[in-house]
Amino acid sequence: MSRSEIDALNATFMKGLETGDAAMVASVYAPDARVMPPGAPVQTGPGIQAFWQGVMDSGVTGAVLKTTALEERDDLAVEEGHFEIHVGSDVVDDGSYVVVHRRMGDGSWRFALDIWNSDRAPATG
Repeated sequence: MSRSEIDALNATFMKGLETGDAAMVASVYAPDARVMPPGAPVQTGPGIQAFWQGVMDSGVTGAVLKTTALEERDDLAVEEGHFEIHVGSDVVDDGSYVVVHRRMGDGSWRFALDIWNSDRAPATG
């Protein structure tokens, strides 16, 4: 897996959020992928697109993903990075993420496991 392949997947993910296209966001995930959002249940299959649609419906208008490390072994690659979540021009969350990428049968790469955590203190209430 090359860095350009990671950058292309991340660009598709970010463009989907910016354009409000949950199907585009979901397209970077493998059919059996798992999304493990903080404070929410694991999402799989159609639940991934529904999850990201809910994120956009809550007001999120974009994100920035910055890869900080990438390691590949056979048909798996592990990406570590830093994210920002935007509502308009405001950064409303930021933190670290890990994506395990898997090579598909056609040779393309997709997100197989996506997990992240915020650098911000949890809201108290």
